[in-house]
Amino acid sequence: MKKFKFIHKRSLTAFVLSTAMVLGVTGCGKDGGVQGNGDKDGNTPEYVYVAEYLDVQGMDDVVNMKEADGTLHMLTVEYGESEMSYKLCTLNLEDSSTTETDLESAAGGYFTSTFFNADGSLEVIESKEDYDDDWNLLSRSLYFNKYSADGSLISSEDVMEKLQFEEDFYVSHFIRDAEGNYLIGSWDSPLMVYSQDLVKTGEIANANAQIDGLCITESGKIVASWWGNMGGVEVALVDVTGQKLGTTIETKKQSGSATVWAGSGDTILYMNGSELYSCDVVTGEIKVIMNTMDMDVNADYIQSIYPLSDGCYLMTCYDYSSDNSGMGMLIAKPVDPSTVAERIELTLATVYANQDVNDAVIEFNRNNDEYRIKVIDYATDDYDWNAAVTNLQNDIVAGNVPDMIDLSSLNMPWRNWAAKGILTDLYPLMEADGEFDKEELLQNVRTAYEEEGSLYILPSTIMIDGVMVKEKFVNGVSSLTPSVLMEMEKTLPADANLFYYNYQDEVMYNMVYENMNAYVDYEKGECYFNTDEFKAVLAYAKEQPAEFVYEEGVSLPGLLKEDKVLFYNINISQMPDYQFHKFVFGEDIAFLGYGGSDNDGIRIVTSGCALSITEQCEHKDVAWQFLKTFVSEEYQTREYLWGIPTTQTGLDNFIYEAQHMEDTHGYGWDDVNIDITSATDEEVDEFLAILEKADEVNYQDTAIMEIIEEEVAPYFEGQKSADEVADIIQSRVDIYLKENL
Repeated sequence: MKKFKFIHKRSLTAFVLSTAMVLGVTGCGKDGGVQGNGDKDGNTPEYVYVAEYLDVQGMDDVVNMKEADGTLHMLTVEYGESEMSYKLCTLNLEDSSTTETDLESAAGGYFTSTFFNADGSLEVIESKEDYDDDWNLLSRSLYFNKYSADGSLISSEDVMEKLQFEEDFYVSHFIRDAEGNYLIGSWDSPLMVYSQDLVKTGEIANANAQIDGLCITESGKIVASWWGNMGGVEVALVDVTGQKLGTTIETKKQSGSATVWAGSGDTILYMNGSELYSCDVVTGEIKVIMNTMDMDVNADYIQSIYPLSDGCYLMTCYDYSSDNSGMGMLIAKPVDPSTVAERIELTLATVYANQDVNDAVIEFNRNNDEYRIKVIDYATDDYDWNAAVTNLQNDIVAGNVPDMIDLSSLNMPWRNWAAKGILTDLYPLMEADGEFDKEELLQNVRTAYEEEGSLYILPSTIMIDGVMVKEKFVNGVSSLTPSVLMEMEKTLPADANLFYYNYQDEVMYNMVYENMNAYVDYEKGECYFNTDEFKAVLAYAKEQPAEFVYEEGVSLPGLLKEDKVLFYNINISQMPDYQFHKFVFGEDIAFLGYGGSDNDGIRIVTSGCALSITEQCEHKDVAWQFLKTFVSEEYQTREYLWGIPTTQTGLDNFIYEAQHMEDTHGYGWDDVNIDITSATDEEVDEFLAILEKADEVNYQDTAIMEIIEEEVAPYFEGQKSADEVADIIQSRVDIYLKENL
């Protein structure tokens, strides 16, 4: 293994100076100084963070770390073909000198849990397991190992019987408090308390949920973390003496794992999206420390964070998205903003930014000395998509228009923004660029996203949204309009349903929300809810159960094959998706969509990002260079591409790969399991025929959906007639269209 070292190269220093953290809200696309750690008025911060990287070639992973007297002690692991090897590495934070020592294994097993003592010595629970040829567990032994700070093995003890564990018990939590008590447990067990001699003295249960993580703060307080019943991560102090958890603190963490890390003093650290938070477990105070995107670090890759005594943060990362994937380490260092080179900033508004967007922004910022892109994520703490879009809309109305917008969310009102002149037509930018011809975009993609000959959105990848059904049931049917569905329902046998989830809300979803263009004409600004057809749909929905009734042992694939369920809603993002689901039906299938009588209704759903440039942007040519990344040959033909490419070059490669699969890919759904092989010419032709028909965007007008949901509830409960409800919906939607179109 090549020894890791701290980099002090001039090229890195230059790079660091161009990767400052920018936390303040600044003007969109305006020239100006660097902002960071400032307030929302853009006041100059005291410092910004920059990233200094460690060279860790040869390290596969960092399991644990501890700073002691200016030395960082790290337990690292290398993964071999049949076993793992562990090393104890040190980094002197003063002079950057390093050491590494191979750790002696007690049983040739793997370390399930580890704990660093204050002096850098290490305690480990090692598991040794034996399996039969079918990977059934035959036996497990647990060893308690102690290592000195220099990596020498002090002692090892077989503790399976002593800890009173069953053989299938997996240790995921292992920590020691200041009094020498050990806390050991698993994700699905109470937290067990042991004395210094590993004698069990009690256990601590979590009445709300399982304990997902443990850490010990700098001040010595032990903190448990778990996913709360309301969907967010919760934490509490562990009272070892009283053998209970303290008062629950709700963090703002809504994504990723429930892992938290020890912070300075009484605080813990955790990532929420791209922001690093601290939470004081005594006072409950929550603060934002930094946004890692502002120092060009993708939070999706961060594995652990450790606060250093000098105010820096050491982060371990793992980039699993590219051909150069692997582990990395960096130190987030606070510096004076005046030392950071100024660049012109372009803003990119998103709602829950995806990994590809963040990667592309980081790549752009790292390679551009004149401009940088700042991501403004409108995500809310409670994951309210509608609220997030509303907040963005309010900013736009107030004149705070970003330079670019990611419009991949289904409920983004982009057509309205385009009509009001907020979005820029991308075709002139393509022409001026001279390197990307609009004809390279697939024709159906252009048709779907165009508005009166202008293209306001550039999607990176798409999915095909539609319905699979046996061909024999839909001869002569071009799309699943409400009237078609109602007629088919009348001819069904008593033991069959149109849809598997055949209850009131699902009927409304399939017959109304998915068929919104049968009830709303956005070009004319008209709606048609006070019709006999809509009232018939209401009557049919009312006849269905209020909630889905699940039948034990009933397989949906079996119901589809046996004609007990006719339709299956599906998004196709890969060729094997089509191959597998066609196999499930067992007969010739048709692929239809919901829609009005003048089209087939097969739609496009954005699966990657869908970027736009605003008229407010003063550097449209620079913004276009960023957008062009997502339709480049490199991006559209890369190995890990989620969805169907949107360029002809990308689609050609997509089809080639589907027909030249080196290995089979196992697909399973309930009791159906098959190995997918290379696509046949017939399957390719069928797939391309479906793709070609997908020439409109699936747009979910949540505002209208909410109006309908609110007004049909009294009808389903017998409090209003269908005529009354239809008239009210007609009136409310008519007002909404007049106010918003």
